[in-house]
Amino acid sequence: MINIYDNFKILICLMFYTSGLYSEISFPGMETFSSSIHLSMGGAGYLKPSSSNFNANPSAYEGKQFSASIIKYPASILSQNIGITLPLIKNSFSSFSINHISYGTFNGYTEDYEDTGSYSSSDTKLSASYGRMFSKIPLKICLNSNYYYSKYANQKLSILSLSTGAVISLKKQNVSLGVSIHDIAKNISETEVDLNPKLVISGSKKLKYLPLKLYIDLTSKDQSDLTIFLGGEFDLMNNFQIRLGSSTRKFDQNIDKGLFSSIVGAGGLGFGYEVQNISVHYGVYMFGTGASIQGLEISTSL
Repeated sequence: MINIYDNFKILICLMFYTSGLYSEISFPGMETFSSSIHLSMGGAGYLKPSSSNFNANPSAYEGKQFSASIIKYPASILSQNIGITLPLIKNSFSSFSINHISYGTFNGYTEDYEDTGSYSSSDTKLSASYGRMFSKIPLKICLNSNYYYSKYANQKLSILSLSTGAVISLKKQNVSLGVSIHDIAKNISETEVDLNPKLVISGSKKLKYLPLKLYIDLTSKDQSDLTIFLGGEFDLMNNFQIRLGSSTRKFDQNIDKGLFSSIVGAGGLGFGYEVQNISVHYGVYMFGTGASIQGLEISTSL
């Protein structure tokens, strides 16, 4: 007898693939969360440093940091991520990360409902970057190289891609401005897939009279596809932070599930706490449908 839970998992998995693998997103894993910090601000924070956040502006990485995160999606879909950022000589830095998302193991059946055995589905990404800070001007630039491998049953895809970004930091004004291009990609597998890069324009501002830092990001793959993200991080006493954010995806996810779902849809909420050089971050992202994503991240300064 076919397991109803397996059918639900297959449906969720197909939603990832039809919205990503065979469309302009290219891979579902390209658009998933890998950092609970990014998740808790509803997708905002491309300029917020996190070694495990492969969606960030590559030039946002800073310091000597290691981070690991687990992101739990509906239907037990699980994303595991680790990353490290290291300073190099002559004002340069590098980062390395591994990201893996497992969609689960499924029972296969023929059209006559005959058991064909189990199969699995997953995405894996390997990433390495090199960046440089200029001493005479407040500018950082970075180039990020990536390898994607995606598997769904007998279908397999591989992609090589580049991402690049620049960040200008105006310390007196507590403002950072960034621009990045993500997933300039080449398909190295036999299966055809559309590959459109993503342009991101970002800004952050630490307010003078409030313990709040604001983040705004504009992302686009073409002229008709513009998403705006807005998030904030409250830096409270005793090394405690509260984060929240949302985006214009709220309008796409609003399916009249009620006033509360309409308000919190496509929104994130979370917190962070730092003890000595170890930080713990938790976040939740809520869909307009009522479903949610949860993430836990631990980072340390090396």
